[in-house]
Amino acid sequence: MIPSPAHSVIESGSLTLGPRSRIVAATPALGPLAKVLAKEIVQLTGLQLAPAQGAPREGDIAVALDAAMAAEAYELTVGATAAVCGGSYAAVAMGTATLLQALRGRSLPHMQVQDRPVASYRGLLIDTARRWHTLDTLKKLVVLCRLYKINHMQLHLTDDQSFTFPSRAYPALATPDRHYTLDQIAELESFARERGVAILPELEMPGHAAAAVGGLPSRVACEPSTGNVLCPSHEQTYETMDTLIGEMCQAFPASPYFHIGADEVNKKPWESCTRCKAFMAQHGIENTEELYRHFIVRMNEIVKRHGRKMIVWEGFAKTGKIAIPTDITVMIFESYYNLPPDVLAGGYPVINASWQPLYVVNDRNWTPEHIYGWNMYRWEHWFNISPAFENPIQVPPTNQIIGAQMCAWEQPDELELPSLRHRVPAMAERLWNPQAGRTFADFESRLKDADAKLDKLLA
Repeated sequence: MIPSPAHSVIESGSLTLGPRSRIVAATPALGPLAKVLAKEIVQLTGLQLAPAQGAPREGDIAVALDAAMAAEAYELTVGATAAVCGGSYAAVAMGTATLLQALRGRSLPHMQVQDRPVASYRGLLIDTARRWHTLDTLKKLVVLCRLYKINHMQLHLTDDQSFTFPSRAYPALATPDRHYTLDQIAELESFARERGVAILPELEMPGHAAAAVGGLPSRVACEPSTGNVLCPSHEQTYETMDTLIGEMCQAFPASPYFHIGADEVNKKPWESCTRCKAFMAQHGIENTEELYRHFIVRMNEIVKRHGRKMIVWEGFAKTGKIAIPTDITVMIFESYYNLPPDVLAGGYPVINASWQPLYVVNDRNWTPEHIYGWNMYRWEHWFNISPAFENPIQVPPTNQIIGAQMCAWEQPDELELPSLRHRVPAMAERLWNPQAGRTFADFESRLKDADAKLDKLLA
């Protein structure tokens, strides 16, 4: 099983599923999961199990919620029945993923599993703005996430190249032939939510925003309009982002987070922007770095009004006169703009998105074995501008680091799944139960079976 459970005991005997076996949901809330599991068992075994409600009987699979359990904790017990109980819908979904991996033909070994992850955030980013991805590919990536208990799939929906989100309020933003429809988004969101995977939207700002600036120059561009940055001194910029964030939160309701990007911002256009110069003089903002910090503070207020926790890429400096609130979660990828020990000392929740080995960027990527030798308290980099180059930054284990994310950037649709299917499970195992003490050779042997099941689930 991948990731290796926290506690598991395999016992003698087995439960063989048969034509009278059912998938019994203890509550209607688990009905969608029962239907998903029934389809998956058909794909793996050819056996059609009827979803049902009520009390399980011998030979059934039973799924239930237990409010007394932690939100991501689940238990799987296989005897006369196979019973999965969890503290939330997502936890029960993860328990059924373990059940799928444990299947041998139509049989399940008698077993007891008590399991929960060390890392609460386990993510995969897909770049839909630079490289178009079909709905079918995105669904397959959700299946990959489900099987290996990745609970967030971040969609990089906007960048310089395209704006892929279909705003009702600002339809001119959508890039022709490079955007999704609201129906497609609703279909993907439902597909992911039924499988316990939360879609995390990213609306990139204030940089990487050429598509937004080109689509709504009168509302968000600097004056004069230059570069690929939003104007942080124009009130209509904030009004527009507020509206877009509201639309995206409505379209993707499952994740408690919202990502605003905020990385690699070219601040030069702000130096010549008439609005920015007047705004900085009026409010005593000394330079564009402080103006950038002002923008992040304003956006955090907006995101929180929509009931989400804001995530930013590492990008703001360690020190500044305008304080960055510590309820913002920071994804550290470069270990360049702000080093991990300094971000942690500042009191921020952190998600490890270390360029090496968690980035998959076409030909620049790292092997599953390298990923398996990494841990979520470690940052590496291949580029000599980063302090993590040749001298990885390792910090002591801390609850401030809530997890990690693999980031697939600029990849063609047809290469996405092949490049991720072995790397994602390697990361998942290092996040779920890092103290399991397993070897990479052991992982590889387990991956062969899990990967064969993935093929069937994707068919």
